[in-house]
Amino acid sequence: MKRTAVGLVLAFAAGVIGLAQSHHRQAPTDPFRLQPLAGGVYALYGRGGNVGFFAGEDAVLVVDSQFRDLAPGIVAKIKSVTDKPIKYLVNTHHHPDHVGGNDVFKRFAIIIAHDNVRKRMVASPAEILRDYPARAEAARKSGNEEFAVRLEEMISWAKKVRVEEIPAPFVTFDSDLRIYLGNETIHVWHTAPAHTDGDSVVYFEKARVLHMGDLLFNKVIPVIDVKGGGTPKGYRTALDSVLARLEPEVTTIPGHGEVTDVSGVRAFRQYIADLTDLAKTARAVGKSREAFVAGAELPAYKDWNGYPRRFRENAGAAFDEAR
Repeated sequence: MKRTAVGLVLAFAAGVIGLAQSHHRQAPTDPFRLQPLAGGVYALYGRGGNVGFFAGEDAVLVVDSQFRDLAPGIVAKIKSVTDKPIKYLVNTHHHPDHVGGNDVFKRFAIIIAHDNVRKRMVASPAEILRDYPARAEAARKSGNEEFAVRLEEMISWAKKVRVEEIPAPFVTFDSDLRIYLGNETIHVWHTAPAHTDGDSVVYFEKARVLHMGDLLFNKVIPVIDVKGGGTPKGYRTALDSVLARLEPEVTTIPGHGEVTDVSGVRAFRQYIADLTDLAKTARAVGKSREAFVAGAELPAYKDWNGYPRRFRENAGAAFDEAR
């Protein structure tokens, strides 16, 4: 199986599961924007989840890899900052807009993630074979032939791909780990299931920069991937656990949206709290799921990117687990 076919599947899968895209819209010829932070840490915006990287004295560690077609550009941007080798790549979770470039990075970097990230990436062919024939049929019946054809391409890939061709992490962990790179200590820890069941955050201790992956959407309505183990209540728990460990001056790189600080994390946590409280109240007064989802609103967040497309999906997820 050609690497490009794997990249096609990973990139297209983002659309299938409804992942949020970055609200940055650079020209196609230059999709990247580099933002220096502190202590040799950089944020790199592109298409998909935000990338972070640490340019150390001897080596580079990267957080997330966006899509395969962008991975060479990500490498080029890193090389514009440092000539040190890229030795490590940490995936914050399994979604294609965060791991799609793994196929490029695996040639020269050790890929690290939580156990569940590898499990979900390796299981993806079986899930495609289980779920996508029905989706392709429904797409064709609705007149969306192009979508049906793409789904069938993914089914064809899933039938042929070997496990070793899936660019899953080489090194996994169950709770937390530390990476010592030059004079920087990098803490990686798994949170309660929130966006997915494989969410991890990456903290650069001396730089005081935290990459939160999709545990943080900054002024962007999140995707809560219930099928991927995500949960609104878990989001609230996970954010509380991260906030309890953060010092006030920490800079945070979100999975989507602009770099922010602790106030941005608190604002997103408030959205999750308002969402879950809204669903709990609706349950308490006996409202049906259909009526709740159709009428639910949180006006304070209507100017957040993605509100018209994703808020009702969030509302449905919150209602389903409200008690």
